[in-house]
Amino acid sequence: MAPTKPNPPVATVDLEPVDRARYLDEVMAEIDAEVRRRRASGDLPAGLERELDELFLEFSPVGLHGKARLRETLALVDGSAYVDTAVPVASEKAVGSYVKRLIRKAMGWYIGFIVHQIVKFAWAVSRMFHVVVDHVEDLEAAVESQRTPELPASAVPAPSPGPTWWAGAAVDALSGVKGRVLHAECGDGTLLDALIAGGVDAYGVDPTESAIGPAIDRGLDVRAESVLGHLEVVADEALSGMVLCGSIQWLHPNERDRLVRLATSRLALDGALVLHSATPESWTGGSTNLVSDLAPGRPLHAETWSHLLAERGLRTTTLVFGGEDRRLDRVGGSNADADAINAAIDVVNTLLLGPGEYLLVAVRER
Repeated sequence: MAPTKPNPPVATVDLEPVDRARYLDEVMAEIDAEVRRRRASGDLPAGLERELDELFLEFSPVGLHGKARLRETLALVDGSAYVDTAVPVASEKAVGSYVKRLIRKAMGWYIGFIVHQIVKFAWAVSRMFHVVVDHVEDLEAAVESQRTPELPASAVPAPSPGPTWWAGAAVDALSGVKGRVLHAECGDGTLLDALIAGGVDAYGVDPTESAIGPAIDRGLDVRAESVLGHLEVVADEALSGMVLCGSIQWLHPNERDRLVRLATSRLALDGALVLHSATPESWTGGSTNLVSDLAPGRPLHAETWSHLLAERGLRTTTLVFGGEDRRLDRVGGSNADADAINAAIDVVNTLLLGPGEYLLVAVRER
């Protein structure tokens, strides 16, 4: 039988989506028909298709992703779960074919018994994979339903260059340490300069490469890395001090827990951790709507940070509030409604206003 003549190629780029899908279906139908024809003519030796499937599974590129890739691989597992006991007996010599048939017939009962158990086990494993894949897809669907848009990098507040109100307190807290001190999200390296001037062996990391350009120009030891990625490769108890600031304030809860675990384990005994953060009140009233809505987390109260660090063996030694203080002044007693007004002002100050930032210093005791 002569091979079927393929249809002339069609310029699919100019087709509408519906016509393009119809054309693809026609091509796939022609391929299926050609495969059936070659099977019937004997052009495809027994076991060749299975061998090709196994090779495809081993060497195929990751062209599909997610559920499609998972289901495609699972289908190949299902197809490989069956073991064929019909051993080929074809031979170039007649006596060879006869001997092979004789051996296959003589060993058939024995091989069949073994294969039956293997196939039973393979199908049990395949069914287990189906259960696992279903469970994974359910988990993926649950996670996707909770996913929120990412905060654009351009919207992340950039640290202000130059000295800050808390730089002196940070230098004082770290001036006596004997070892390396890490400044996470060091920006242009202004605090690093102050630490080094105070005799501290300090270096910094920052995820934004452009931000550390001025620090590199001044010859400071800075790296373009995230604090979590950097701490992952630092040895336990290798740091004598650490300064955490910047986006650690609005990390996702899971990432914040990871940061606490890494930071506390990388600090040596008696090592100092300096943490700068905005207060939740100033975050609510001072951040842009885009940052407030899309940030993966929110700044914590100083008491909450003290609690989290205490669970990992760090004791809070210093807590200083600073930054912009937007608290309202109380009215004088000459006002007839002074008591009521001042009570309202106290509530507003407590819930919404107050100091804009705080600096917390903790020492690792165990």
